[in-house]
Amino acid sequence: MSQLSQYFNEASTEVRKTGFRSLEAFSAKISAIVHATEDVDRVLQALSRVFPEGALPSKAETRRFHGHYGNEIRMVELSVRGAPALSFLVHLWKSLPSFDRASILGALSNHLDQSGGLHLRLDKGEAFRGILRMKDQDPVKIQLSFRRRIKSNLEPEEEIKQFLDSLENGLGAPTDQ
Repeated sequence: MSQLSQYFNEASTEVRKTGFRSLEAFSAKISAIVHATEDVDRVLQALSRVFPEGALPSKAETRRFHGHYGNEIRMVELSVRGAPALSFLVHLWKSLPSFDRASILGALSNHLDQSGGLHLRLDKGEAFRGILRMKDQDPVKIQLSFRRRIKSNLEPEEEIKQFLDSLENGLGAPTDQ
């Protein structure tokens, strides 16, 4: 191994030891469909429970559509960038039950798009009650984007896995709901 390769391998090991991450959560987009039978304010209340402190970080953007049978459908969307996106991800990760976190880590490639964006779907009905769980039907959709702080030879999937593992390892004893 050349001296240069050894230097970078040692630097990479030091980054992992000190907790400095090469990857950061850059943005988060949270959205949910509001069906004609649902109350927009209640859906916004459910979305607020996904955020730390239970407070919406910004004004929600609402778009209106018409369903197949002419019924009104709304899409509610919130976005956060920078440090609030990281706080959101840490809160979300800590709030998920351990079996959901393990499921995400075990099938991470199923949750990633081609640009390395992480896509998660939460149970909208449970979010009303303040419980965060993964579910594909009628979900709260979450799309997280990441940005590299330093160059890395790792594939985006491996970097995101390490990032989520670092959150997992920083949790202490997880509290399952």
